[in-house]
Amino acid sequence: ILVYLLATIVSSVASLPIFALISNAGTATLVASAVIAVINVAILLFWLTRFHPTWREAIGWPKDPWPEVRSGFLSGLVLYPVIVFVVGVIIALLLQSVSGEPVEAPEQIPSSMPVYGVIVSIVYAVVIAPIHEELFFRGIVYRSLADRYGFVVGGLGSGVAFGLIHYIPGEWQDSVLLMSVMVATGFALAWIYRRRGNLLAPIVAHTTFNAIGLTLLYS
Repeated sequence: ILVYLLATIVSSVASLPIFALISNAGTATLVASAVIAVINVAILLFWLTRFHPTWREAIGWPKDPWPEVRSGFLSGLVLYPVIVFVVGVIIALLLQSVSGEPVEAPEQIPSSMPVYGVIVSIVYAVVIAPIHEELFFRGIVYRSLADRYGFVVGGLGSGVAFGLIHYIPGEWQDSVLLMSVMVATGFALAWIYRRRGNLLAPIVAHTTFNAIGLTLLYS
C-alpha cells in the first residue's frame, strides 16, 4: 500500500504537463487520470515482480481464464442494475430526505469533450481503470484486510477506500451519493473476488459495469 501511495505521488507529478498541453480542463483531467493509473500499475507490478515473485499465486490468477471471463461478465450485467437502480435509488431518497434538496450524482466524465477525449474515456473506463483499481483495491487492500480480519472487514475497508477515490466536488449530497454507491460497488466486487478466488473475475465484472454506464451515457 505504501508503494502504491508513493507511486501515486510520482505519477501525479509526471502527469502535470498534460494540463499545459490540453486546454479543456475536463479532458485534461481525464487524460491525466489515465496516465496516473498506467504509471501506478507499472510501478506496482514492477515492485511485486521484483520483491514478491509469488504475487500471482497470492492474489489469484486463473490458469483457464474463460470461465472467469464468463462469470465476471454475467456478474457485471447483474451488478449494474442492482447498484444503480436499487442501491443508488435508496441512497438518493435517504439523502434527499436529509438535505431537502434534489440529489443527483455528479458527472464522472465531462459532458463536452473532443473525439480523442471520448476515445480516452472509453479506453480508461473499460481497460485501464478496471485493471488499476482491481489490482490495488481488491488484490492488495482487500486481501491485506480480509486475510487478517475476515471478509466483512476486508470488503468494507476496500469498499470505503474505493468510494473515497471517486469523490467529485459538488453539492455535498451529490458527492456522498456517488461515493456511497461506489462503496457498495467495491464491496460487491470484493464478494465476486472472494467467491471466484481470482482477480480476473472482478476485473471483467468491473469492465462490464463501466461499459454499461458508458453506453447509457453516450447514447
